[in-house]
Amino acid sequence: MLTNRTFFLSLRWQIVITYLIIILIGFTFIGISVLDILGKYMIDNKKNAFRLYANWVAQAVSYDYASGDPDILASIVYDLQALGEEIFNKELEATRILILNKNGVVDYDSYNIVHGPDSLLKQDLSRVFPEVKAVLAGERVEPKELYIRPKDSRDAKLVLYTYAPIQHEKQGIIGMVIISTSLSGIERMLAEVKTRVSTYLIITSAVIIIASYMISGFITRPIKELTDVIKKMSQGHLDQRVKVRGSKELRQLGEAFNIMSEKLENLDRARNEFVSNASHELKTPLSAIKVLTESLIHMDVDDPSIYREFLEDINSEIDRLNAIINDLLTLVKIDTEGEELKQEPVDLVELVDSAIKGLQILAQQKDIRLEVFYDDRLTVYGDAVKLRQVVSNIVDNAIKYTPEGGRVTVEVYKGLENAVVKVSDTGIGIPAEDLPHIFDRFYRVDKARSRATGGTGLGLSIAQKIVLQHGGNIRVVSEEGKGSTFYVELPLKEKKQ
Repeated sequence: MLTNRTFFLSLRWQIVITYLIIILIGFTFIGISVLDILGKYMIDNKKNAFRLYANWVAQAVSYDYASGDPDILASIVYDLQALGEEIFNKELEATRILILNKNGVVDYDSYNIVHGPDSLLKQDLSRVFPEVKAVLAGERVEPKELYIRPKDSRDAKLVLYTYAPIQHEKQGIIGMVIISTSLSGIERMLAEVKTRVSTYLIITSAVIIIASYMISGFITRPIKELTDVIKKMSQGHLDQRVKVRGSKELRQLGEAFNIMSEKLENLDRARNEFVSNASHELKTPLSAIKVLTESLIHMDVDDPSIYREFLEDINSEIDRLNAIINDLLTLVKIDTEGEELKQEPVDLVELVDSAIKGLQILAQQKDIRLEVFYDDRLTVYGDAVKLRQVVSNIVDNAIKYTPEGGRVTVEVYKGLENAVVKVSDTGIGIPAEDLPHIFDRFYRVDKARSRATGGTGLGLSIAQKIVLQHGGNIRVVSEEGKGSTFYVELPLKEKKQ
């Protein structure tokens, strides 16, 4: 049961079956239409021909029938048989001719001699056929085809009835002619056409199945390859790519998949690097704490100052470890919160001023001149706490990587469409090859100096995340040995509803 379901769920077979159903519906409709048109055409031709035959017979017997001479009337039966045979030779269909008097009673029947028991002589057909009264009343009655079931037969036969009045120039309508003829020839021809159409339909269906199966293979091949690649990716092989080929839609699908695959691979690589870097960063202070603790345990010294020095080092490493953990938690929180931020008016000048005041002591300790320049009051919407953290991280980095006696400048001004916080320093600068990576987590330009300054390698990454969440942008311009300039651009817009 599952195999059958899988079979019908296959896109390749769905295409085949869809093509087959569409073609079958089209062929069936065309076949029925052709049979209907052909049948009507052939029956109309028969009607036209037998309308002429009926008028011909009516004219042929009109004078004899109007004479009333018994000897002449007796010969009409044989004349009808001769006329019937002549029509049969032309049409190759069994034909019966009836002569009715003006009261609708059958006076002559061409079947009278050949089919004696089936003769309709002296029967009043006006009671059975309403067309009889209409013809005798001078109305025009079109030939009519009917299905009748002969005695001792289960199958109905298609028969054409044609009517014509017998008119005399002096006596007017003195009777009428009814010619009935079998349309079995037309039925046989239509049946043969139907059989041939059915045969062609079966052959065409087989060809369609084979052709559409082969064509669908080319259509679904890229999808099958994509499915195989996805299966491999689900097993952990994220370096998979697909060949971009096929129709426009499939090419777009392949290109989109390759982009997604590359991003997943980069994300997995970044995750592994993050785990490795985080482990290394956490391990470093832990190792230092362990070494200092073991030294205290095995050290046989009674000087309290030495113990105090070791404990201060341990405390410093604990602070460093705590800072790394706090930054990691901040990143996790930012990643999980996504776009869910507070949307409140923030006075950017006031925010920057508050952040700078908290860093003045650090700048004074290194004899660094910290300058601030403000433009007009600028208001942005967002999370004030997080935006303050951005400014603090960038200015803190600028102070840490600027030598003693240097200068750090903070400017707040209005750009074309954004509020800009510009932080410049006269520090060590960033090499060109390191600029694309400075916002990566745990990335350090100078690892030895970074650890000496107490950095965790997460500050700029946190700052970038927060700025991007606010719909802004952060960029840096730097030259090694000449300092760096960071630009934090925040959109000036109304509060989100």
